[in-house]
Amino acid sequence: MITLISTPQYTDPDDPEVIYRWLATESPNNFRLLRQDYMCGLPVNNGGYLQVTLTEDYEGEDGNSIAIYDSATDSMLTGEVTNVDAGLRNITTDIFYSATQAPTYLNDNTLHGGYYFEGRLTVNGVLYPLTIIASPDSKGYADLDVSGILRIVVSLGKIGDYSSRIMAETNKSGKFTFEYRECWYGSDNAWEGDVVTSPVTSPPISNTYYYAECVRSEEQGSNLYDYVPSSTQDAPFLNQFENPVYFLGLPFDISFILPEQVLVSPASDIIVDINIYDSNNLLLLTLSEEIAVGSLEGHVCSLTIDPAVIPTGASYITAEITV
Repeated sequence: MITLISTPQYTDPDDPEVIYRWLATESPNNFRLLRQDYMCGLPVNNGGYLQVTLTEDYEGEDGNSIAIYDSATDSMLTGEVTNVDAGLRNITTDIFYSATQAPTYLNDNTLHGGYYFEGRLTVNGVLYPLTIIASPDSKGYADLDVSGILRIVVSLGKIGDYSSRIMAETNKSGKFTFEYRECWYGSDNAWEGDVVTSPVTSPPISNTYYYAECVRSEEQGSNLYDYVPSSTQDAPFLNQFENPVYFLGLPFDISFILPEQVLVSPASDIIVDINIYDSNNLLLLTLSEEIAVGSLEGHVCSLTIDPAVIPTGASYITAEITV
């Protein structure tokens, strides 16, 4: 059995129903998995050796190399199977018994030789040909880091060519879904989605994640939640400077994240309000424009400010986008 322990998503602490799945490509984006071949019941002292009762039929045999997680000591008890009873549930081992032991799950390294986790992404609707592989640690945990693929699918240059007020940077952002499975020598297990179902559906059900070509510090983590507008927060522009500099006469744009919008009829529009002030904080010009969301949503977008509209005496500009 394989369990998805954690994902790079971020849940709003003020509203658990608001979940952010926008990820920075240049940071680790880990999906953490746990291997548990068989779940264990209460331990039994069988002649001084540990006997465990499994919750399902054991498929191994005497002599198999096993590891049992002991939650009492947060450690793995390693040994071999010495007897499998006729009911295939009670397994005796060569591990010395202790009354304080609390076996939780059993992993069989003979039955599942060469065990590893495998993950794959469907990026912008297309299954990516490369997969991600990770071997679990002694307790069965491993991280599948998808950022290696996300770095490949972004490219140099920018789509926004200053020809429109707002343009989607499709080579700098997009979306993907994640699937995973457990593998060992000779296995052919079904893929599972990060939306856990029982039994596993085919095709699997997965949440949609979004990526943007960004860098985050280790302390910040990979999730870009603080730059994503939602029902609980406004968001700043996707810029490292609090007050970016506009050089008069040169092309200028500034990026922002536009998440997928709720389907409504008629379709949502973006309202762009640009205000230009002089050094005395006097408003010189207001530009307001309504733009159809169309194919912009789900991307990092660039807001263009045409140098030709900047009046004489302009000192600073404010921009606000409302969806």
